[in-house]
Amino acid sequence: MAQNIRETLASVRALLGGTAAFMAGNSLLGVVLPLRMEADGYPVLLTGVVMAAYYLGLALGGFRSKLVILRIGHIRAFSVFAALTAATCLAYDAFFTPAAWVVLRVINGFCIAGMTTSIESWLNERSTNETRGRVLGFYMLSFYLAMALGQTLVNVAPVEGSDLLMLSSALIGLSLIPVAMTRLGKPDLAQVRVLGVRQIYAASKVGVVGAAVAGVLIGSFYALAVVFARQIGMSVSQAAMFMSVVVLGGLTFQVPVGMLADKFDRRVVMAGILIAVGATWGLLSLSISNGVPLVVLMVIALAFGGAISSIYPLCVAQTFDRLDRAFYVAASGRLLMVYSIGATVGPLLAAALMSAYGPASFFVFESVIAIAYAIFVLFSVRAVPQLPRDEQEKFIPLPDISPEAMALDPRTDPEPCAPSRPDD
Repeated sequence: MAQNIRETLASVRALLGGTAAFMAGNSLLGVVLPLRMEADGYPVLLTGVVMAAYYLGLALGGFRSKLVILRIGHIRAFSVFAALTAATCLAYDAFFTPAAWVVLRVINGFCIAGMTTSIESWLNERSTNETRGRVLGFYMLSFYLAMALGQTLVNVAPVEGSDLLMLSSALIGLSLIPVAMTRLGKPDLAQVRVLGVRQIYAASKVGVVGAAVAGVLIGSFYALAVVFARQIGMSVSQAAMFMSVVVLGGLTFQVPVGMLADKFDRRVVMAGILIAVGATWGLLSLSISNGVPLVVLMVIALAFGGAISSIYPLCVAQTFDRLDRAFYVAASGRLLMVYSIGATVGPLLAAALMSAYGPASFFVFESVIAIAYAIFVLFSVRAVPQLPRDEQEKFIPLPDISPEAMALDPRTDPEPCAPSRPDD
């Protein structure tokens, strides 16, 4: 078993190294930009607009970057996306205006989607039916750890200068080295079956609406949580630690949440997770107002990260339970589109509330949406019976950037199965 794991890891380590480099750089950039705007006195609403533009680019890139890859090839496409992303990191300092930053964020999102599409399709090409579950696990581990590391790098230089932007650019540029030197063959970006959002919604309302809710919650958090942390009195290093702990919580809780989702009604588990999101935000609010030690805040942040990061994979699992396996990859792309729309709208709504009512409204925004959707999910449990256990798919943690990762999911099967079943 150990030998198999070593062999699997050896076959994809260059791709995982490239992933870790550009995700660390991109994560660092996602912290630096809102802190830079906050330090220069820009209103929260404007910060929300700039940060939401990234998710708009991510949504566009998720479905259009593949055309670039098919036209010029994977290595050249990855090189173009990485070079353009590295250049835009430096451009933020040269064009320090909100309008320019909106354009740059859209470009960043598009390029990151293209880079992940290239990497994930390569990982799929290097995987067999027996190893793709392990490959997906290594990919998720690299993904989360790189995000957490990137956010902590904000402590190495002042936010107001250009050093952190240069570091972000360097990390993204370094991702070119393992990818450009790879001897891996050209992956296949095969066309998947077409499946509309209406068809998926008819199969699983909970899954589709939940993907949008996950986007709103996660998009607003990663766009504005560091600004929120600064407004409530945290230092830059504490704010970065807060963000990193949330990311690590997402990594830590995937396995236990998956075990619960495979044992109980997924909708009940999802409702519990959503209530946990609202409850942990409330605990954070009380803890901050009462001046509890930082370690207590970080423990709560760990739980919050585990809860909020589990919503999207639960939505995917809930949707897959009601679809043919032949449509899983297509459904994943549509769910990611819905998620990206929510992630674009979320920061705008949260920023508007924070501008009008102060940082406390960020607590209220996230908590109300999470608990309100939990109530909706619980109503669906009463209205629609649970599927038999043998008709449910296994829960698998998934990234929320590119639909190409779905090809690594052990649940996918190109062969058609039974017709789709109606759901809540």
